[in-house]
Amino acid sequence: MKTYTRLLIGASCVVGAMSAPAFAQDVAADDAGESASASEIIVTGTRGQARTVISSPTPIDVIGGEDLEKLGGGMQLRDALTQLVPSFQSTTVGSSSFNSLTRPAGLRGLSGVHVLVLVNGKRRHNSSIIDFNSGATSQGGNPVDLDLIPASAIERIEVLRDGASAQYGSDAIAGVINVILKTNDSGGRATLEAGQRYGRDGSGSDGETISGSVTHGFTLGDGGSFTLSVEGKKANAAIRNTDVTGALYFPLPGGAPDPRELTADRRTYKGGLPEVNDIKVAQTLVLPLGNVTFYSDGTFGYRDARVGQAGRRPNSNQNIVEIYPDGFTPYYTLKETDFQLTGGLRGETGGWNIDLSSTYGRNYAKNGADNTLNASLGPSSPTEFKTFSSAFDQWTNNLDLTRRVELGGEMALQVSLGAEYRYESYVTKPLDVDSYRAGGYFYPSGPLAGRPAQVGAQGAIVVTPEDAANINRNIWAGYVDLALDVSPRFLVTAAGRFEHFDDSSGSVFSGKVSARYELTDWLAVRGAFSNGFRAPSLAQQDFAQTSTSINLVGGVYIPVLTKIVKTNSAVAQALGAQPLKPEKSKNYSLGFTLTPAAGLSLSVDAYQIDLDNRITLTGLLSGTGVRNILIANGFSGDQSVRFFTNAVDTRTRGVDVVGTYTFDVGSAGRLRTSVGFNYNDTDIRKIAANPPELAGLNLTLFDRRTQGWFTSAPKTKLILGANFESGPFAINIKETRYDKFKSLDNLVGGLPVNDQSFGAKWITDLEVSYGVTEKLRVAAGAYNIFDVYPDRTTVANTIGLAPYGAGPFGQYGGYYYGRISLDF
Repeated sequence: MKTYTRLLIGASCVVGAMSAPAFAQDVAADDAGESASASEIIVTGTRGQARTVISSPTPIDVIGGEDLEKLGGGMQLRDALTQLVPSFQSTTVGSSSFNSLTRPAGLRGLSGVHVLVLVNGKRRHNSSIIDFNSGATSQGGNPVDLDLIPASAIERIEVLRDGASAQYGSDAIAGVINVILKTNDSGGRATLEAGQRYGRDGSGSDGETISGSVTHGFTLGDGGSFTLSVEGKKANAAIRNTDVTGALYFPLPGGAPDPRELTADRRTYKGGLPEVNDIKVAQTLVLPLGNVTFYSDGTFGYRDARVGQAGRRPNSNQNIVEIYPDGFTPYYTLKETDFQLTGGLRGETGGWNIDLSSTYGRNYAKNGADNTLNASLGPSSPTEFKTFSSAFDQWTNNLDLTRRVELGGEMALQVSLGAEYRYESYVTKPLDVDSYRAGGYFYPSGPLAGRPAQVGAQGAIVVTPEDAANINRNIWAGYVDLALDVSPRFLVTAAGRFEHFDDSSGSVFSGKVSARYELTDWLAVRGAFSNGFRAPSLAQQDFAQTSTSINLVGGVYIPVLTKIVKTNSAVAQALGAQPLKPEKSKNYSLGFTLTPAAGLSLSVDAYQIDLDNRITLTGLLSGTGVRNILIANGFSGDQSVRFFTNAVDTRTRGVDVVGTYTFDVGSAGRLRTSVGFNYNDTDIRKIAANPPELAGLNLTLFDRRTQGWFTSAPKTKLILGANFESGPFAINIKETRYDKFKSLDNLVGGLPVNDQSFGAKWITDLEVSYGVTEKLRVAAGAYNIFDVYPDRTTVANTIGLAPYGAGPFGQYGGYYYGRISLDF
């Protein structure tokens, strides 16, 4: 088997391929029996000896930068991975402040906090924004925000679909996503794209988006390079809603309805895809300095976003009619800054390849709300607030050493050693006092006379001084990674890693063994076993807040004022909270690869992930007992309470199938077809015992609806892709089937009659492009070209939510776009 050192950028996506450069066909034809995608060189999951996708002992997908560009729609990176990797899934939520912007996503049925993200092989910092109120399994996590990495700067993405904690450390339970940035020493590309949503229910088109990018490489010194990428996007909101039902205004004296009921705007729910303006920059630098090479890479992102919430009725205690006589719709606002910078030296001495690096990353977000008020402040309430800021800082330092030792004959041993020191910090700070201050306003007249107004900025996430977080930790780690080439056909690897956290997470050891054996030139089997861990995030340990969330209770969607309290707080302790423990996993995988002919490759991998002590939020805890505990600790007592806990042990079983076949269609051109399939099923093996404190209040720690987040997700996803190229003309088509899913009711004990089931759907994407010249190309296409929506919900919807289920492909229908790109 030949090993090609040339990277197949753009031809590398193993599923849903949308493009392939001309030389991909030449490479495939040069080695009969091995496909182009099979021969791609990878750097993730392996050190030292170069290996290809097909020779890796664990499954790896490789996605080229060209594939990302041709997805269209100004698509965010996590959505692109959903389109191209069968076992990766991002969730589009309706409106939940944080999650409308940094949407939940994960690999192999687990969440984003169980996937380690690297940029050029170095750990990426986490977001300071937390997932806490979507129906997702990552509740309470603050995973890496992939969307803040500019897609125009990406050369390729390598997705390792296997547990890798022993190789890379905490978080790598489901796998690793390694983003490789471009390192061009000349030339560049500029793109401009515009598009919009089809619209729905007579609302007309919306979601108008325009985006552009420029990337250019420069020669630096003797053999060095500097690459700069800049991109920006402006997107309008996309809203799907229904009419609010029931009375909006108080009845007139005598009981007659207010005549304004007949003319009032009842489309007051404005949740959906947010209004976003962002700019992102990336750079890479490679500079030879004698016997060593200095390298650097960095990214910068700024995002300004605004997303609507549920409308507040004029006749509620959330409103002041002197300010909003017809009620109002509050908007959550976010201004976010994110950057990461890496610098390092690579060289060789004494037969060892040495890499010394340091990486610093920071995510800072300022949260707020506008078109709102704090009703408890009465008619003098402000209508705009900056509620709190959050910041996550991470400083990572690595020393990696690798050498290859020839053992005689055909045997060789790769030895890799390394050490890591990491510092992490998480801070939240309350900002406007008026956003949480209890003003003590009582309604002086009318139907609400003598009643108190609700406390807190509406539609906002509020952090009080008691909620503020300020927590940090130090982590030390060391690892050994061995790879033994017993023969050209037989590879065995083993890795071990010790990691120590100076907080309550303590010390953890993880290990991994894997092997690959070629039965023939075209058939190989592979398998792996590993144990892994994920330390409780700093956010899960110290985040607290108050907000209004939409929950399904008793077959009706209702707004619930919800307070998340710290696990070590007096309120949580009174409700039976325990200190958080690390999550621990055992991963098993077994599969085979086939390369029976030129241009054809297929891989099938089965897996099982046992994950114990999974951390998530409890169900909503409310009632007289909870109210008394809140009041005793200085709170209003009107909130439902949640806290983070080691809630469940789960078992996830699945199968990944990926394949490509590229062939000539005579003089007509070349056709590349692809298939990707994932089956994934998660079961709850154990639920943490109900604390006596909750049992005494007749409450349950982990209710039925919360359990459903783990077990009711779609079980399968199928992606079929075809790319035809003939001269300057190209057509790309992709068909994706998303499986059925459920949403369970939130009652303790649950009534199945209130559960909702949503059917499977097929989504079709199409793009046609034409090379006007060798350097200028135009394209037009559509995502979800047939405007498919999830099934409609079946429960009462009195507050005007979108009438569709929150499906894995979203509830916003089709999007069409045009793009122009220029190489220079």
